[in-house]
Amino acid sequence: LLAQLMNMLSLVHAILTALVVAGVKLDPRAWLLRYAVAALGPYFTFGMGYFLVTLSFVFAYVFFLPLFLFGAVLTIALCLLLFIVMQWLRGKEQEDRDALAKYEQDIQEAAGEGCFSWCNGRWAKQWCGNAVCGLPRFTRAQLREVLWWFDAGDAEAQLIVIVLGVLLPFGGPVVALAYYYQGMDDVTKPFTDLYDMMRVAILALATITLSPFIICSTWSAFYAYQGVGNDASMEFIADVYHHTF
Repeated sequence: LLAQLMNMLSLVHAILTALVVAGVKLDPRAWLLRYAVAALGPYFTFGMGYFLVTLSFVFAYVFFLPLFLFGAVLTIALCLLLFIVMQWLRGKEQEDRDALAKYEQDIQEAAGEGCFSWCNGRWAKQWCGNAVCGLPRFTRAQLREVLWWFDAGDAEAQLIVIVLGVLLPFGGPVVALAYYYQGMDDVTKPFTDLYDMMRVAILALATITLSPFIICSTWSAFYAYQGVGNDASMEFIADVYHHTF
């Protein structure tokens, strides 16, 4: 369900962007926010309320922190890898542009010799050389086209995004301290400067890591509330870890 909701958000963002390109006057960020609140608001409101009222968070922090940290560590590794890759791609962007401009100039000069085909040895040499040696440049260009939105800013902003987006159970005290000493604007600023698709991605990563943490702890709480005893409750928790790993 969560994966479908996140996919719907990305599709809505694509539709809004297409409408803007077509000349429709609207604010895609504002309409995406309205749709996200309408689609995800009830799930998060009732889900988190249920999680707190039933004291499931006690079971979560006592029994299921390793389960959460397993997914969170993998998610953080993926985020850091993508941050490094995007930084490397941006560093290579000007070099790739210069190489592409040189190739286009050479191929035009070769085609100007009067034979725009394989009979033109210079043109064929340039084309084959670009097809082989230019493959890494083409791959980097495609990655930039696909991942251009994956940008959280500088290292400090990346840390805030990871702490509050992925490590949300540990980010609560950090938010409280930052709000007390610096104000909420300094905490939320890295999120307000993000691209819309980056916001959707962070929301998706947060829900992916939190889902087993919240769901398993809620199940365990209600199983324990049946009064089946400590041994049966611990067996249930052991079964959760068994089926997870």
